[in-house]
Amino acid sequence: MKTFIVFFFILGCNVKISQTFYSGGVALTFELGDQEKSCFIETFPGGKSYLFSYQVIRGGNNDVDAWVVSPNGKILYKEQRKESDEFRFDPSKGDFQFCFGNQFSTITHKVVFFSISPEEIDSLAVEAGDKKPTAQTLLQDACDEIHTAMTEVFENQVDFRLKESMGRYVAEELNNRVMWWSIGQALTVMIIGFGQVFILKTFFTDKLPSQNKLLDT
Repeated sequence: MKTFIVFFFILGCNVKISQTFYSGGVALTFELGDQEKSCFIETFPGGKSYLFSYQVIRGGNNDVDAWVVSPNGKILYKEQRKESDEFRFDPSKGDFQFCFGNQFSTITHKVVFFSISPEEIDSLAVEAGDKKPTAQTLLQDACDEIHTAMTEVFENQVDFRLKESMGRYVAEELNNRVMWWSIGQALTVMIIGFGQVFILKTFFTDKLPSQNKLLDT
């Protein structure tokens, strides 16, 4: 499949993209700026079902708007401010748009992962551009089984990396908040300590009224 990427910028922010192709599908991670919309165009040959899934890795409340537009302009799928979702569809031949919007956010960028993959894994012969033979040899069957297993392993690795990235972000955010909370607590203790010392010092520096009278006489 050929992939074309089209960006619509509102604030003109830079977008970081990491893209991976596998077994007729595509997995992509990109940064979506605040008040920004990004659309990705995918060309489908038609004839089989696909699965579109996305996940907000980090940013704000981990939510984003998402919608899918068919070649004739019909909106097949639309959800607002969701963290993750899946959508199965049977595309006709043509260009489909997969769009994400962050217009509701004014200061927060989002990092979004999404993938488009066929529900059924094609054989090696089909992926090579040949027709699938009606009668395969034992070697061809073994190769197709290995190909299917390796594709599933790759998809599991993508899922584990996604969860690891989300977990790492949560851990870093927690560590950052704990650090600043500790700094605040340390400053509070120091201020209270200096204040107590200052107040205690005034008890010994103030002159008593009787002493003042003796000095006057």
